[in-house]
Amino acid sequence: MNEQTLAIAALKLAENDADFAGIIERHGTPPLWAREPGFATLVHIILEQQVSLASAKAAFDKLSATAAPLKPETVLPLDDATMKAAGVSR
Repeated sequence: MNEQTLAIAALKLAENDADFAGIIERHGTPPLWAREPGFATLVHIILEQQVSLASAKAAFDKLSATAAPLKPETVLPLDDATMKAAGVSR
């Protein structure tokens, strides 16, 4: 996705949702956040969707330290207690 496709998608949503249209009209198209692609980013995004940004960062930092480098093969072997200690549940 790039800024042009984001703008097109936002306008398409606005066509179908009056509330969203009002938000776009008042504030414009939302910014496109560029993030490094990969597993660690996916984990961080999931955590951000589940808890506050501050809590997500704390859990991400703990998990990153516990399963360094943060990759599927370093996370999968972790048991539930270790995951919970890092602030993450399965």
